[in-house]
Amino acid sequence: MNLQPFCFPVTLRTVAVDNAKSPLIDIDDQESFLPNGYKAIVREDTNEVISIVKDSYKIVKNNDLIDQLLRSLATSGYQFRIDPSHSFVENNRMRLMITFPELLFRDGESDIALSAFIHNSYDQSEGVRFYFGAIRKICSNGMVFGQILSKYYSKHTSGFSFEDLGEKLADARDYFPVIQERINRLETLRVDEQLVENVSNKISKRLAEQVIEQEEIGRITQWEMLNRLTNYVSHDLDQRHRARYQDNISKVFAL
Repeated sequence: MNLQPFCFPVTLRTVAVDNAKSPLIDIDDQESFLPNGYKAIVREDTNEVISIVKDSYKIVKNNDLIDQLLRSLATSGYQFRIDPSHSFVENNRMRLMITFPELLFRDGESDIALSAFIHNSYDQSEGVRFYFGAIRKICSNGMVFGQILSKYYSKHTSGFSFEDLGEKLADARDYFPVIQERINRLETLRVDEQLVENVSNKISKRLAEQVIEQEEIGRITQWEMLNRLTNYVSHDLDQRHRARYQDNISKVFAL
């Protein structure tokens, strides 16, 4: 995967504001001032203003984050690949998916490889986020293990480091039996009215109506319903909205 689009240059600039006290004052007579405590994050190659932030905001550049990540992965002892299926970048934020093809779970049909998701933003919509999930080989469905595996979150004001990434992966492996047992359990449990209501209320009513018919309640397994949901999120939703849905799915199905 080409990571160059993620690594566009950004810079910090001072902010000038027109002090327009009255629409009757000629623009040339209006004073400009520099507000205390603010700066602009600008995309340097296109001169686009991405956001206005406080001086206390510590910017974490995508290229620095990715460089740290790749260095840590290279020494982690695990095979990995950068997965484009759930990765995207925009001026204001990015999401990068790393898949570990040797770290596997399994359901009745497919291998399920452990994955990691890395988020960053330049508009304060989120700090650097790192959390584990998985991708189902047979259909490239992405899912998040937000309940079983602990998330890592760092606000930009406190910095970020991948120095303990190998330890995070080792800790994740310790939970593999728990995850596998949960998958096995979901393959035996049947969908009931309460689960459909939870999906409707906590994920999306429209999505619930799309993935299951009323007559299927009590007949299909919860794992089958989960895979219908993750298939829709992974293939029909815009990249920008997938993380929120995946996180909600993990909560409803206790993954």
